[in-house]
Amino acid sequence: MSKSELRLKALGSRRSLPPEKLEGLSRAVQKRLERLPRYMEAKVVASYVAKSDEVRTQGIIESALASGKRVIVPRTDTATQRLSFAQIQSLSELSLGAFGILEPAPGAKPTALSEADVVLVPVVAWDERGHRLGYGKGYFDRELKSRGKAMSIGLALESQRFESVPQSAEDVPLEAIVTEGRTLTFGGR
Repeated sequence: MSKSELRLKALGSRRSLPPEKLEGLSRAVQKRLERLPRYMEAKVVASYVAKSDEVRTQGIIESALASGKRVIVPRTDTATQRLSFAQIQSLSELSLGAFGILEPAPGAKPTALSEADVVLVPVVAWDERGHRLGYGKGYFDRELKSRGKAMSIGLALESQRFESVPQSAEDVPLEAIVTEGRTLTFGGR
């Protein structure tokens, strides 16, 4: 199956979930994530801000801020197809940005991704080798190359798992995947 075929199949499955089911599954993912030692030890968390059908991160962000962690979230530059990260103190600082995703204001304090201890990554499809499929524009893969020692953690649902996710030279494998049912960690750094 090609990347585009796999993406369509995975998105169709995820988008068919009722919102209340996705909320419950997202809470289960959050509970598992918060038990992961690298996450518990993290002082700086880089997190995507979930759009409507992704594993929800709003609860994760609020919990991280409440526990004293610094939180950085991405802002999208569609002209350069790059993400830049900025520190936030509250979800209320976010406003609608590129692709209908909540983003920090242009004046938010920029923070290098390499300052993060963990990077939470959105997932469209995944396999048990740590390969992920995103939306196809490569934004997160480009930025993951500059993450320094931060652990890359995909937040996903079991229903998004496939036997094999095709990879290209630009793709960056994840170091962990957390779902509602399990946590998988992979070799690497």
